[in-house]
Amino acid sequence: MTVLTVGEAMALLDPHGDGVPGAGTSFTLRFAGAESNLAIALARLGVRVTWISRLGKDPFGDMIEDGLRAEGVDVSHVRRDDARTGLFLKWRGGEERGVAYYRAGSAASRLRPEDVPDEALAGVRLVHLTGITMAISETGRALVVDLARRARDRGAIVLFDPNFRPALPDTPEAAAGRQREVLPYVDWYLTGASEARLLWGDEEIPVRTVLRVGARGAVVDGVTVPPPREVAVVDEIGAGDAFAAGFAYGLLAGRPPAACAHAGNVLAAHALAGTGDWETLPRLADVAGELERLPA
Repeated sequence: MTVLTVGEAMALLDPHGDGVPGAGTSFTLRFAGAESNLAIALARLGVRVTWISRLGKDPFGDMIEDGLRAEGVDVSHVRRDDARTGLFLKWRGGEERGVAYYRAGSAASRLRPEDVPDEALAGVRLVHLTGITMAISETGRALVVDLARRARDRGAIVLFDPNFRPALPDTPEAAAGRQREVLPYVDWYLTGASEARLLWGDEEIPVRTVLRVGARGAVVDGVTVPPPREVAVVDEIGAGDAFAAGFAYGLLAGRPPAACAHAGNVLAAHALAGTGDWETLPRLADVAGELERLPA
């Protein structure tokens, strides 16, 4: 095993067409989640990756588990729960985007430290965690802190993406307060520029940080790494997860930070150019040339 990621995945109702959903709106049923998006992105690059979560014993849970397994993600530690699988829907129209979550009491909200046994960390080189898991429940918060600590003790690299979501609901102050507990165990904090301002204001983030800066690419160790090419943005959803996957791929390959950020930009560019949270993520054959041109 090379990468372990832990967190929520939900069923997604994606409407056909733009505008706020109403009576008669038709939807495509899919699934999404920051950690499962990253798991699929890495699996498509040929990386061995395990995703751990709790899913309901329901058709939504079946869809998510079967879908991840079909993508080559190890789901052997996923627990099936009597609670339901979470659901969300999103909509768009022009510059407007909306989302509504139905996750209260979900199976994933029951995630807790014991859901990740020590044997799941055997051979793991990198652990990826997000602030969403910390926000959905107190046991989820405890899981993230405990797993980050255990991963650090074993010498694994720990990546953390705050993934701040006001619609959880959550506040910047509460999110930053929770994250202070896990940051001592984090090697890399991956965040968007506006997200960082919301969470930390003028305060310096107390851990090594990669800052996504939109069309300018990413900033790491004071160096701005531009995107590999200009992209006509179709959908921004999932681009941050794709960037995290590319950055992790670079770290696993032993690349320097700027080269890792370049790999993140490569994957994010593909995500931005299509719709879907993970469906348009590239396979290794699609991006091998771009990844081989990683900057020194």
